[in-house]
Amino acid sequence: MGNKISLAGDLGSGKSTVGKLLIEALGAEYYSTGAIVRAVAERRGMSVADLNVYMETHPEIDKEIDDGLVALSDDARPLVIDSRMAWHFTKDTFKVYLSTDAEVAALRIMNAGRTGESTCSLAEQVSETLRRRESEKKRYSEKYGVDIMDFSNYDLLVDTTYATPEEISACILAAFRLRNEGRAFSAAMLCPERLSYVDDAVDAEEIRTLSMKLEVGQAVPEVLVAEKGGEFYVKSGLTSALAYAFNMNALIPAVLVPYEEDGKKYVKMKNSF
Repeated sequence: MGNKISLAGDLGSGKSTVGKLLIEALGAEYYSTGAIVRAVAERRGMSVADLNVYMETHPEIDKEIDDGLVALSDDARPLVIDSRMAWHFTKDTFKVYLSTDAEVAALRIMNAGRTGESTCSLAEQVSETLRRRESEKKRYSEKYGVDIMDFSNYDLLVDTTYATPEEISACILAAFRLRNEGRAFSAAMLCPERLSYVDDAVDAEEIRTLSMKLEVGQAVPEVLVAEKGGEFYVKSGLTSALAYAFNMNALIPAVLVPYEEDGKKYVKMKNSF
């Protein structure tokens, strides 16, 4: 089966950190288009955000990056590719998307202190991070006709907001190996604190029963989650989600379903414990 993993994801989602753990575990080599983009921005005396806007009307920079990704399709080496578009250009990769809450992402970017990426305050960094997300989404939609935020493009979605890099890499490796063995795996792994749900009465005894099933490796009803604007809403399987949270699971396996407005009031799960 395939020996390449492509990592796409939100700004500040930890792709570089997770990628390093993956290459150590797999004995793979690392390819990062992010490093290329930062180098181009520095040479031009621009911030990364300004370069992203500049690239909307200067396709020659994208083409240089894209040609390198296409060439990786014929590379026999095991690779971990940190790139927004490797899932599209490089054949037969295990396609992973890392999602992160915008404020947490902004804090990570500020703490990393990368050239051309950090602003003065958290509020400014959140605004800048969201601006860059929209700029990239617009550019890739116009240039390639793809929606990089359409999670059906990927084999696995992992929420990195509150999980550790070690937990995230272990999750990716487990799914990667199951895929290569032709076995089923959950297409979405989400931090319980990231989920919102309808604050209706729940059966505490059912949650305890499901919690005990999880402890001994038994199946529980699926958690169905819809995404809109970077927020995740539990549409079905709330008691299962609460049981995972009760058991202190860093990541909850979920099935993504289309978002449909239902007029209900949702609250964050992290405010319920």
